[in-house]
Amino acid sequence: MLMLPGVIIGGLSAYVSLKKLRKKQAPTRLAVKKQAIKKKATDQQTLLIKAPTEALSASKRDFSIASGSLGLVLAGYFFAPPLAIFGVGGLAYLTIPTWKRAYHDITHRKRFTRMVLEATVLPVNLIFGHYIAVAGAYWILYFAVQTMEKAKSNTAKNLTDVFMEPSSQPVYVLRDGVEVEMALENIAVGDVLVIGAGETVPVDGVIIQGKATVDQMTVTGQSQVLEKQQNDTVLATTLILNGHIHLKAHKAGTRQAAPQTHQVLNQMTAFSDQAELRSIDTADRISLPYFITGTVTGMIKGPQAGLALMWAPLDDSLYAAGPVSVLNYLNIGLRRGMLIKDGRSLEALRNVTTIVFDKTAALTHEVPKVANIHSCKGSTETDVLRYAAAAQQKQAHPTAMAILQAAKQQDIVLPSVTGNTYKAGCGISVLLGEHTIHVGHYPFMQQCSLALPDTLQALEDKPHKGGYSLIYVALNHEIIGAIEFQDSLRADALATMRTLHHMNYKVCMISGDHEQPTSQLAKQLGINTYFAGVLPQDKAALIEAMQKNGESICYIGDGTHDTNALQQADVSVSLSGPATISADTAQVVLINETLSSLIDLLKLSQQLENTHRKTLLAGALPSAGIIGGVLFFHMGITAAIITYLASLSLSMGYAISPLLIENRRNKKSIKQLKN
Repeated sequence: MLMLPGVIIGGLSAYVSLKKLRKKQAPTRLAVKKQAIKKKATDQQTLLIKAPTEALSASKRDFSIASGSLGLVLAGYFFAPPLAIFGVGGLAYLTIPTWKRAYHDITHRKRFTRMVLEATVLPVNLIFGHYIAVAGAYWILYFAVQTMEKAKSNTAKNLTDVFMEPSSQPVYVLRDGVEVEMALENIAVGDVLVIGAGETVPVDGVIIQGKATVDQMTVTGQSQVLEKQQNDTVLATTLILNGHIHLKAHKAGTRQAAPQTHQVLNQMTAFSDQAELRSIDTADRISLPYFITGTVTGMIKGPQAGLALMWAPLDDSLYAAGPVSVLNYLNIGLRRGMLIKDGRSLEALRNVTTIVFDKTAALTHEVPKVANIHSCKGSTETDVLRYAAAAQQKQAHPTAMAILQAAKQQDIVLPSVTGNTYKAGCGISVLLGEHTIHVGHYPFMQQCSLALPDTLQALEDKPHKGGYSLIYVALNHEIIGAIEFQDSLRADALATMRTLHHMNYKVCMISGDHEQPTSQLAKQLGINTYFAGVLPQDKAALIEAMQKNGESICYIGDGTHDTNALQQADVSVSLSGPATISADTAQVVLINETLSSLIDLLKLSQQLENTHRKTLLAGALPSAGIIGGVLFFHMGITAAIITYLASLSLSMGYAISPLLIENRRNKKSIKQLKN
C-alpha cells in the first residue's frame, strides 16, 4: 500500500523538476515572443543583464535537479525504496562538478580544499546510506547558489533601470549651420556638437573644427590637461577648460553610458566576488583540519563518529551565506536610491569617524537664488545680467544656472559669444564681437588684473556678513557690476546634522565661499569645524591633513568636479542624481539627491556587519556543538546531520531576511499610498 504514494510523490517531484528544465530548454510561444521583444532593447541593457541571466539559468537548472533528487529520495525512504535510486542518480550528477573541482585543487593548486572534503565525504555518506542527508545538503547549497545568482541578476536589472533614466544634460548640435539644443539621448552617430569652455563633452568624438585645452580628470582619475585640435579624439566626460570646438559624435547618446554602466556593474559584483573568495578561502583553510580530525576520530571511535564530525557546517555557512548577504544589501541600497558602486565602501563606513560636507554640493540646493544686482560705470542692472548670462549661457554649474534663470525671467535675449576661457571654480572669459567679458569671483578678477571700483568696494564685506556671495561682471577689462547670490539650505540638512551628531560622528564643512557666510551656515547647522575660501584643488589636501590626524573620512561632494577630494577620502559620496552617474567618480551616489539617504547608508553598513556576525555565529556554534558532541557526548551521525541542516538553513535565513524585510516594507508603503 505504501508503494503507490511513493510512486505518486516521486513522480510529481520528477515531473516538476523536468517541467522547470523544459521551460529553460524549450521556450513556449510566449517566451519566444518575449525574446523577440527583448531583442529590440538597447545594447546597454543587453550588455548589463546577459551574463547574470545566463548564470541564473544554470543555477535554476541545478536547483531543479536538487529538488527532484530530494523528492525522490524522500519518497524512496518513506514509501517506495526503488525511487531512491533515481534520486541518488541526480545526486551523483550534481557531484560531478565537485569531483572535477576537487581534482583541479589537488593536482593544480596542490591544496586540500572544501571541494576535496565534499568530494570525499558525500560519496562515503551515500555508501553508508545517508541519502536524505546528502540530498538535503545539496538542496540547501544549490538554493544558496540560486539565491546568489538571482541577487546578481536583480542588481544588473536595477542598475539598468537607473542608467536608462533620460538624461537632463542639454547639448548643442549644428543643423544647417544653426546651433540647436537637443537632449543627450537624441544624439546620433555623425552629429556635430558645438562645445565651449566650461562644458563637459557628452559623447566620444573627433574634433573637426577648432581647438581646446581639456582636463581628462573624470576619465583618468587624475588631473590631466591636454591640448586638443582638429582630428584629435576627445572622450566623454572630458572638461573643456578653454577654446571652442566642433565635435563629430562617434557614439549615439543612448549608447555612450554603456561602457561606464558596465564598469559600475563590474565594480558592484566584484566586491561580492571578493567576499565570496574570502569566504571560500576561509572554508578551504578549515577543511583539512576537519578532515584530519574526522579521520582520527573515525579510527578511534568508529567510522560513523568520524563521518558525523565532518558534518560541522562552518565551511558551508561561510561559502553560502556571506556573498548572498552582501548582494542583498547592495540591492536594498539601489531600491532606496543609493547606488553603491564600490561595495568595499560599506565595510569602510564602519570605521568612519568624520563626515565632511562640501557646502555647495551637499548642504545647499544646487542652484542658488539671484538676490540683487549692482551696476556701475554707466551700466544698468539689465546690462550686467545680460553680459553675465551671455558668458554663462552654455555652462551647467549652479551659479550659471541661477544667472540664466534670472535672465529668462526678465525675457533677456542673449547674444552669441566666442573664444571662451574657463577656470574651474573661479570664472570665465568670453568674446562678444570686439568686446571681452569676464564673469567670476573676486580672486578671478584679480587674476585678470581688474580693479574693483569704489562703488562696489563697499559691497565686498556687506553681502558676506548677511550670508550672501558675490560674482563680478567686467566688460572690456573694467568691472561694471556685481550679482549677489543667496544659498537655499536643503530641507533635510538640519535634521541630518542632528542625527549625525547623535550617532557620534564628527561633522565638518568645506566651502569655497567667504568666511562670513560659511561661518553663519555652520552655526545654523551646528557644525563646529569648517573651512572657508577653499579652492577645488585644495580640498584633497585638507582631507589628507585630517587623515594624518587619525580621522577616517567620508566626504560628500561633487561627483564630477571634486575627483581628487573624492579619491583621497576613505569613503566618497555624491548627491549628483541619475543624470551624471556615468561620469560620477564617487563610490556611492545618492540617486534621489536627499541628505537623509546618507543616514540610511550609514545604517545599512551597520546592518551588514550585524548580519555577518549572525551568519558566522549560525555556522560556528553548531560546528562547535557537533565537534564537542561527537568527541565527548557520543553524538550520532543523525543528530549531526540534523544540526548541519538546521545551521545552514539558519545562516541562509539571516542572509536573506534583510531583503525579505525590505520587500514587506515596500509592499506596506505601496498599500498605504493606495489607501
